[in-house]
Amino acid sequence: MCGICGIYNKENTHAFSEEVLGNMMKAIAHRGPDGSGSVIDKEVALGFQRLSFIDLEGGMQPLYNGDKSVVMVCNGEIFNHNELRDELMAKGYVFRTRTDVEVIPHMYDEYGLDFPKYLNGQFAIALYDAKIDRLFLIRDQVGICPLYYTIYDGRVIFGSEIKAILEYPGVPRKLNMKAVDQLMNFPGIVSPTTFFEGVHALRAGHILSFGKGDEFKDIEFWDMIYSEDIEDKGEEYYVENVKSLFKDAVARRLEADVPIGFYISGGLDSSLVACYIGKFLLNSYYSFSAEIGTDELDESKFQKMVKDCVKSTHYSVPVTDESIYENLRKVIHHTESAVKESYDVAAFLLSSLVQGSPAKAVLTGQGSDEFFCGYVGYMLDMFRGMQRGSMSEEELKYNEHLWGDKYFRYERIHSDIRKVHKQVYAPEFAADLENFSALKESPIDIKKVEGLSDAKRRSYIDYKLRLSDHLLIEHGDHMFFSHSVEGRHPFLDAKLLDFVRQIPDEYKINGTNEKYILKKAGAGIVPEPILKRVKFPFQAQGMSTLIKNTRIEEFIDDSQIKKYGIFNPDFISRMRQDYRQEDFKLMGAYEIDYLMIVMTVTMLCEEFSLSV
Repeated sequence: MCGICGIYNKENTHAFSEEVLGNMMKAIAHRGPDGSGSVIDKEVALGFQRLSFIDLEGGMQPLYNGDKSVVMVCNGEIFNHNELRDELMAKGYVFRTRTDVEVIPHMYDEYGLDFPKYLNGQFAIALYDAKIDRLFLIRDQVGICPLYYTIYDGRVIFGSEIKAILEYPGVPRKLNMKAVDQLMNFPGIVSPTTFFEGVHALRAGHILSFGKGDEFKDIEFWDMIYSEDIEDKGEEYYVENVKSLFKDAVARRLEADVPIGFYISGGLDSSLVACYIGKFLLNSYYSFSAEIGTDELDESKFQKMVKDCVKSTHYSVPVTDESIYENLRKVIHHTESAVKESYDVAAFLLSSLVQGSPAKAVLTGQGSDEFFCGYVGYMLDMFRGMQRGSMSEEELKYNEHLWGDKYFRYERIHSDIRKVHKQVYAPEFAADLENFSALKESPIDIKKVEGLSDAKRRSYIDYKLRLSDHLLIEHGDHMFFSHSVEGRHPFLDAKLLDFVRQIPDEYKINGTNEKYILKKAGAGIVPEPILKRVKFPFQAQGMSTLIKNTRIEEFIDDSQIKKYGIFNPDFISRMRQDYRQEDFKLMGAYEIDYLMIVMTVTMLCEEFSLSV
């Protein structure tokens, strides 16, 4: 993987500036320090920063099709490239390199815009077809690789990170208040929204098509569509298929001409990845873990259990109150986002740890909770009948509007927390809330969850609201690439996901036993105490701890709050006093850390000189 950026002349007829493209590439050079490539012609300019894994000598981009009418840059990996290459060569296509992504321009020639459906990988692609003078931006099925764009100065300007887009002269730098409100209400921001007004995130599983003068076309090529019409083939069938598909998914992600490592958190998901590597000798020797510096968040004994089981060369990094304080501003620079938890700092420190090792990429357990019913909400849904009588009419309206079912509660009681939000926002923003409200429209297409079970409905919402942008990008991609490291996620393998959607709910959550089928797939491979662990969310210290033990309060003093005028300084002052009380403590992932949101929104505005 790497970094890509570029410009397309949608209406502007002036020549491109090599200096501007060069500055865009420099802004994302940390994503690809192994080399760079570019092309500039009359209609398109493409830039590429390489982090090399396959064909170290010959895999530089941009890459072309046979007659050079199609040129593309890709940030990503195509894990089924060998099969695709064999098929294309049998049809007469000629390859010039061994790099995996060279299949892309030939696949486009063969299948047109259907080609992404055939790719099993993680990718963000910018492809220009000179014959029809169109630019296509493409993001992988679940959104592992980010791609941002804006339309400005008669041009489409895009990049793997927003920092590249901001290098184009004159692009506005203004805070998008809808993103702030999404962070207040959802796990994170939801594409196409970003914190930069006028800059958009390409949605997972989508293609954007740009041509001269016309409106762009937004084409969906993939979604996690569930069905209730599923034949139950028995537990053994599903367990054996999950084991086989997961083993293949892990093996595919270890293919490289450089060393690949893996994360060990101490939880089930990363332990499955690590222990499958150890059990089946899949050629990865380096493991990494973050040791959270408080007793209640410490998982080091479980991390050691897995490390000893797989006999890896292990690296660990402590995550202390002070290291969070020292690194949070750097994290905000790389996430290009405000955050509501500090665990992005743990991810930032982990990628730094990998950078200092022989490994250039790591496998993670990301994506398991969303598709195998791993969060506490899946268990709470089983008792939802007991909640109905206590739900207010206002909550019922919100639930119906947002999630398509008036009795379905996704994490928050929005009618209650909205009252808090109106106090957190400065009076002028509280009065204008409906104009930037994240709750004005549903963040999902509710037609796609009609008639689904609670488990499938929640899984689809988790995929859209938690996984694609929050965990895979803010917490994932941007933290990996802050230190020139790539993240790979076996649970998000295309073949595995196609099978997962066919698994009946009762094999994912069996009574109150979450991720039941994964525990069965790990039996005899993963240490028994980890299989029996109750789900423990990955967390780091929140503001109720940090404000007592560090100088972090300097980032949210009254002068900073008043400078931007987004939040109510009197309410924030009272909140700071509450947080300082010795007996005040937030319930980890189950309560909203408003002071963290306020502080990091302010940090973001400072870091990128955003107006409000």
